[in-house]
Amino acid sequence: MTTQDVRYSRLDPELRKAHLIEATLICLKRHGFQGASIRKICAEAGVSVGLINHHYASKDELVAEAYLAVTGRVMKLLRDAIDDAPSSPRPRLSAFFQASFSAELLDPQLLEAWLAFWGAVKTAQAINLAHDQSYGEYRAILAKVLTELALEEGWQGFDAELAAISLSALLDGLWLESGLNPQTFTPAQGAQICEAWVDGLQAGGMQRFLRPVGAC
Repeated sequence: MTTQDVRYSRLDPELRKAHLIEATLICLKRHGFQGASIRKICAEAGVSVGLINHHYASKDELVAEAYLAVTGRVMKLLRDAIDDAPSSPRPRLSAFFQASFSAELLDPQLLEAWLAFWGAVKTAQAINLAHDQSYGEYRAILAKVLTELALEEGWQGFDAELAAISLSALLDGLWLESGLNPQTFTPAQGAQICEAWVDGLQAGGMQRFLRPVGAC
């Protein structure tokens, strides 16, 4: 065990994990998923391969944990925005949109990390599971507020989960486009587009999300 390994092992468990995750994210941004080897992550963290192998069974497992760490930060930001908004559903959705296009979530380095994660989703089971967990959590936040909106508006049979898939796809597409070319639209315009989606829902578009008669 190296001197650095000894120092690392003395850290609080959460600090050790955060240290490795940060090194993993740096390597993912720099080399992509395929190029971010365990050895490169070790070199970035300043620890030995053996020490990382002691904590994680594989690179996929380490990257999956990094994925969940990043999505955890994103979810907290979005939840905090909703919790700080007025209690009615429309202002809560507006707060979600504003947070989605905040400087923190539009950080180019975050986009680079997401692209690395997405590139690994179909090739690594652990990362695929992390993606399913985080995407499910993201949709659940939207579905909850859309359910509240449906109750307020009196929409019987409204499929909030299907509507949440639609809205999350819009948000993901806008976020990706903004990351690839920030000149395409401003953050305020991104939120404006999402508001227009909800306007359309309230103007009659909710009919597209009604469950078939007899469906549960």
